[in-house]
Amino acid sequence: MLGSKSVFQKRVKEVAPNAKGIHCVIHRFALASKTLPGELCKILEAVVKCVNFVKAGDLNSRFFQNLCRDMDSEHEALLFYSKVRWLSKGNVVDRVFELRGELKLFLEVQGKDDLLSHFNEVLWEPRLAYLADIFEQLNRLNLKLQGKDRNVFHLMDCLRAFLAKLQKWQRKINAGKVAMFENLSTVLDENENHLLDPSLKTEITQHLKSLESELKKYFPEFEEEDGKLVRNPFSGTLDIATILIDVQDEFLDLKNDSAAKDLYEERSLTHQAFSKQRPDNVNTSKLTRILIRETPARKVVTSVQMAALFLEK
Repeated sequence: MLGSKSVFQKRVKEVAPNAKGIHCVIHRFALASKTLPGELCKILEAVVKCVNFVKAGDLNSRFFQNLCRDMDSEHEALLFYSKVRWLSKGNVVDRVFELRGELKLFLEVQGKDDLLSHFNEVLWEPRLAYLADIFEQLNRLNLKLQGKDRNVFHLMDCLRAFLAKLQKWQRKINAGKVAMFENLSTVLDENENHLLDPSLKTEITQHLKSLESELKKYFPEFEEEDGKLVRNPFSGTLDIATILIDVQDEFLDLKNDSAAKDLYEERSLTHQAFSKQRPDNVNTSKLTRILIRETPARKVVTSVQMAALFLEK
C-alpha cells in the first residue's frame, strides 16, 4: 500500500519529488534493541534453556505449577520465548526473575546440574535482574510506539527521550547508582556490601552504549530538526524565509487565522491532518504543496499525514 516503487510513495513523489518516506519505526527499533554483550547473552540463553526444560512436557509443567502453588508464588507458570514476538524476551526474563527461587528448587529436585550451575554463578542473579529491568524499559518504549493517533513526530520524541535516558543511565552506572533499575537495586540491597560488581558495571555500561549507538544508526532522523511546519504551523519560531516564495502569502494567511489556530489547539496532529474544516481564505491546494515539498525546515512527513494533506473541502 505504501510501496516506494509503484503505490502510495511513488504517487506522492510524482507530485512532490522531494517528499521523503520513512521505514517502519517499530521494526527499526526491534532491530536496534537486539544488541547484547557476551556475558548477558549467555544469561539469556540459559534462561531460555531453563524455560524450555520446564515447558518441555506436561509432567514437568504440572510439577512446576504445583511447586509454585505450594510456595504461594504469585505466578505458577513460565512463559515460552519467541524471537518473532517483540515483547516476548522481556516477559520471559521478567517471569524467570520473579520465580528464580522456585525454578532453582525445581532444577535441584530434577537433578539438572547443567542448568543449575548457572544459578550458582556469583553474578547470575544481578545479571538476570538487569536483563529484566532493561527489557522492561524496551518493552515500555515498544508499546509507546504502537496504537492510534501515532505520527512520526510523536515516535521520534519517544525515541529521543529514551536516548536521553540511556545517556543518563550510563552516567548513573559509572557512579555506582542503580536506583533506576528496580530489580537490580533490590538484588544489590540483599547483598552484604550493596555495591555493583566492577565487571557487571562494565557489562551494563557496554550494553547501554551499544543500545545508544544502534539507535543512532537505525534512526538518523535524530540529527534532523525538520517538520516544524507540519508539527505546528503557528509556531512563533518558524521562519518565513524557510517557506517557498510562491506560497508565503498563503502561509501568512494560515498563520494569522485565529479560527484555524483554535482548531489546531483543540485537536491532535492526526485529526488536524484529516480535518475537512479548512479556513475559507486559505488556498488548500497550495498549502498541500507547502507541507509535502521539501524545504530546509521540513523533510519528514508521515505517510498518513501526506495522504491526508491531499484531502480538499
